[in-house]
Amino acid sequence: WLPRWRPALRPAIGMGLLPGLQLALLPGASPGSASLARRSAAGRSAGEGSLVPRGAEVDVATRQPSLVLNLGIAREPYGITRRWLPPVSLAELALMLGVWRSRTRRYWTKRTKETNESPDLDLNVLPPVLPARPASGRLSLSNKVWRKTVYWARAADRATYGTINRLSGSSDGNANEKVAVFGGGAFGTAMAAHIARKGHPVYLVVRDKQVRDFINKRHINPRYLPDFDLPHNLIATGDVAEALEGCSALIHAVPVQVSRKVLESVRPHLPKGIPVVALSKGLELGSLKTMLDVISEALGRSPEENPVVAVSGPSFAKEIMDRRPTSVVAAGTDSTASALVQRLVTSHYLRVNITTDVIGVEVAGALKNVLAIAAGICEGLGLGLNAMSALVTQGNAEIRWLATAMGGQPETLAGLAGMGDILLTCFGSLSRNRSVGVRLGRGERLEDILSSSDGVAEGVFTSQLVVELADKHKVLLPVLTSVARILSNEVSPKKAVFEVMSLPAFPESA
Repeated sequence: WLPRWRPALRPAIGMGLLPGLQLALLPGASPGSASLARRSAAGRSAGEGSLVPRGAEVDVATRQPSLVLNLGIAREPYGITRRWLPPVSLAELALMLGVWRSRTRRYWTKRTKETNESPDLDLNVLPPVLPARPASGRLSLSNKVWRKTVYWARAADRATYGTINRLSGSSDGNANEKVAVFGGGAFGTAMAAHIARKGHPVYLVVRDKQVRDFINKRHINPRYLPDFDLPHNLIATGDVAEALEGCSALIHAVPVQVSRKVLESVRPHLPKGIPVVALSKGLELGSLKTMLDVISEALGRSPEENPVVAVSGPSFAKEIMDRRPTSVVAAGTDSTASALVQRLVTSHYLRVNITTDVIGVEVAGALKNVLAIAAGICEGLGLGLNAMSALVTQGNAEIRWLATAMGGQPETLAGLAGMGDILLTCFGSLSRNRSVGVRLGRGERLEDILSSSDGVAEGVFTSQLVVELADKHKVLLPVLTSVARILSNEVSPKKAVFEVMSLPAFPESA
């Protein structure tokens, strides 16, 4: 079986994973084991005659060896030399095995399924060649209309950026701007890696020391997105002051419900004048406030001192890491801060639109998680795509009603932050909130679902807040309210779906 598995194991082992198997993949070699050295330096400190793995550390207080392994490898033939690798704790070994499992699964998925490589493209440059004119001189109607589109786009680019290459036109050539990222989850890691790929030094603030050490040593986040290597200019740290010193932007990717506490603790270290980029989507329990208000209040800073820019849109973290074409929206009231965020995030495969409708973007980003749970429930019940599409359409209208009642613009709900993000979250298989709904529809208990999930499903927390907002702004939201009833065990998923779909019909223009 070894030749079949060799391609899958080799990438992981080349990065220092599973060192004990390294020579098992090479001809004429055999794996060694941790040697037991009697009366070694560690053995003598543990006690006369004790057997301790060579290189193991000994706890002086208990006189017992700590859980540290030193893996050795012996080569054949008999001119044997033994090479010893640095000590590896059992905790680090467990993380290494988790990364190996994830990467092996990804390898076999690519082998067994038809997957396309990341396309070589640039979303920031229009095709330089217009459709050629035929010999007759007469263009088809489609080519004629497309030429007009290209002429309009080139004129717009020159007026805005001074060039038809938006990426170069939006860059000041400074690739040394330091960026701090709070939150080592999937999206925080993806955005940190994305900006680091552009050459910026990035400091990722992570609480778990083992994860920090693993990222800095092996350039892999073992908890989130372990399939991908991280740039070497991405540094994990637990020192907030170190991360914020001299940075040009702070990217906040911490879950909404703990954001206030985190930001209040870092307030003394945050320089004035730098923008805070909110990646977290949701509403704060109790206050019903969006991330724009939570960040400003927690930092005790005015929007002029530290402007807040919300980034939202259809963007799965895994696809950003995979360099898939992605478009997002940066929403802020400070045009300079929005332009800075656009410049930092824009790349050949990721483009950024700008809007001033912060309320519309944030409300859509929060409520689409609740709607995704409803879409998942519909799938878990096996009701089909017809029912799911009708449910999502109704939910999208409800989000628009509430957003406009709170001061948002209805046009925003038809764009990337609205319909774009809703479609991705409700129909995309990578959505955590949708996965929660699918399992609820199949009859699983909410407590069991949450305890077995890796990430945070913000829609579970936001669902109750939606009901409060609907009551406050006097808006009826049947689909979103039903999700809150299901999560509170007031009604079964099946009954709730059929109750919503049996409501009276209303004009399509409503």
